[in-house]
Formats: sequence, C-alpha cells, structure tokens
Amino acid sequence: MKSSKELVTVVIPTRNRPDMVMRAVQSALAQTHKALEVIVVIDGPDPATASHLATVADPRLTVLELEKNQGAAEARNIGVRTGKGNWIAFLDDDDHWMPEKLALQMAARPPGVRYPIISCRCQVVTARGNFAWPRRLATQRDAIGDYLFVRRGLFKGETFAPTTTLLAPKALLEQVPIPESRFDDWEWLITCGKLDGVALIHIPQVMAVHYTENNRITLSTCRNIDLAIEWAESMRDKLSPRAYASLLLQATGGEQAARTAGVRWRLLNSALRDGQPTPMALATFTMHSLMPVGLRRRLRQALFSAPGAA
Repeated sequence: MKSSKELVTVVIPTRNRPDMVMRAVQSALAQTHKALEVIVVIDGPDPATASHLATVADPRLTVLELEKNQGAAEARNIGVRTGKGNWIAFLDDDDHWMPEKLALQMAARPPGVRYPIISCRCQVVTARGNFAWPRRLATQRDAIGDYLFVRRGLFKGETFAPTTTLLAPKALLEQVPIPESRFDDWEWLITCGKLDGVALIHIPQVMAVHYTENNRITLSTCRNIDLAIEWAESMRDKLSPRAYASLLLQATGGEQAARTAGVRWRLLNSALRDGQPTPMALATFTMHSLMPVGLRRRLRQALFSAPGAA
C-alpha cells in the first residue's frame, strides 16, 4: 500500500441497510485509485449488516461496530479518527460511486491550497426525475457560503455538494469535525469556509449517484420549519449577508413547510433585517410564494431532468 500521503480513507456510516451498504462498499473497493481503505461504521447493534459485510473478502475493508447509536455525524468522525490516510472521502450507505471518482478528485487537488475540499457532479435520483447536479461548479475563487446559497437561477440544483461527493484532507477534519447538527453537511462546509486556506472545488464529471428519497433529513424535507429557520439563523454570523438572505429565501423558503403567510413573513423579515437579499433571491422567494410546490417541481423536471441513473 502507498504512503499515507496518497492513501484515501473512505468512511461509510450505516445502520439497518445491509443491501444498500453492500452496494456502496463494492463501489468504493472498485475505485481505480488503489491506495485506499474502506471503513464502515455500523452505528449501533445491527447483526444483519455485520453479517453481510463479513462476506467481503478484501483486506482493505474495516468494519467498526458501535455498541450504541451515536448518529451519522459521530459515526463519520469515528471513521476519520480510525483511518490511516491523509485524505478522507465520505460515502453515504445508500449512494454509490463511479470507479474513477477518487482518481479524478486526487488528480484535481490544486497546488497552493492548504485544505482543498474536492466535490464532483452527481446523478441525483428523485421520485420526480433524475438530475445532473450541480449545474454550476465551485472553484477556489468562490466563498463556500456564497457558492452554496447565492443562486443565479430560480431552481435548486444549480449548486450542490452533498457529503457523499466530498474528498478532504484528514487534517481539516481533525480541526473541524462533522458537527452534531440536523444539517451537518451544510454546517460543516459553512464552518470550513471561514478558515484560511480552505476551498471547495468541483470536478466536472458525474462520479456519484445520490438518492434523495431514502429518509434523508434536509432543509428540503424537514417538516419542522421552526427548527429549519432556527438553524439558518444560527448560521448568520458564518455567512455573508447575501448568502444568509439567500439561505432563508431560496433554500429554506422553497418547500411546502414554509408556505404559510406567517412563516413567509418571518423569512422575509429576517432576510431584510439581517441580510442583503439579491434580486434573484427575492425573485425566487416570490416564485415560491405564488407557484405551488408540485407545479414548480414539474417545471424543474421538464427543464433539467436527465436520463436514467447510472
């Protein structure tokens, strides 16, 4: 095995998804970048998953069985601390990768950036269609918070960097572990974006398949809008004024749970009082207010839907 400088530790947290995690593990072990280890963290007692993984005869696979459930964020952090590589790649147990993903990401590490976070485009599979996201790629010139939330168009999918696409230095994850948060992926990226020497960079190839219908809790699916808004407000000091306003108006304000008049006034008031809404953020918020969610999703599908998932 190569030195830890090129060794990638793949961390896969899982619980009660034995068939799905097997697909994820197989896609990780099939990477053309051969200097890797795969650490699956079983988050609490789960004999079925442990039994499935015991059939994988590959010395690069390590399975950690936690005595009690600690949550996906801490499961990832345990995998990071256990890993031997200088580079960490995260893979959700219900997603999978194309074989060249890690090789292309390792080749794309830019010189002169201390902590590059390398993402990729992915095939996003939803009940309403399949999409190739993001439509706009992040570069090292982009502030991470602004990239994530300041959209230039009306529809989501323009910017995107889910955890399952990320490759990052272990040294960064030791400095900024994955937080215990309802929206830990975004919070981790936002926090990292405040550090010197951190940049989020996409490779242009579609190198992951990401499924959105498997009980993921995101801003788009969180039905407790108060908790979603409280989290967004807690991020205010870590975001630029326009990114904060866009988070409220374009991301949080885009879903069914935010459609009551009182909630929409709360979002708009906070964005105007504490942020700097862009014209596009206000236009998107207006569209969200006037157009039913179902119609908006059908329009997005008609405009951006891709062929079947890989």
